[in-house]
Order: sequence, then C-alpha cells, then structure tokens
Amino acid sequence: MLKQFTLQMGLAEQSTLEHYQGLVEFVEIWNRFLQGSLPVEVANKMDHREQELYQLYDDIDKHFTRLSAALKG
Repeated sequence: MLKQFTLQMGLAEQSTLEHYQGLVEFVEIWNRFLQGSLPVEVANKMDHREQELYQLYDDIDKHFTRLSAALKG
C-alpha cells in the first residue's frame, strides 16, 4: 500500500495526503519488527496498532464512493 501511495501520490486527494506520514511510520515500524531489528518490548511500548490507519482507510473509502457515484451518473 505504501509503495502504491508513493507512486501515485500526484493523484491523491489533499485529505488523503495528510495521512501519508502516518502510513510511512506504521510501515517502517512494522518492517523493523518483522526484520528483528525492533525488539517486541519496544514495539509494544510504541503502541503500534493498525487502528492508527483507520482515518486513512475512511478517507480513501469516502473518495472512492464519491468518484464511483460520479462515474455512474
């Protein structure tokens, strides 16, 4: 998702772009955890939860719904 967001950033709505930094941080922490360079204890203290991305998901859904409706009619 981060790769696509970065590649297609020029097409994103301004409200969606506001969530970019949060997505980058989430993915970086996740990748470091998976690579073993971030101890479990540290990751737990960082309160790393996907819930932090829910606003991004809602924003994307809102724009998708709006654009789909516009295309239909």
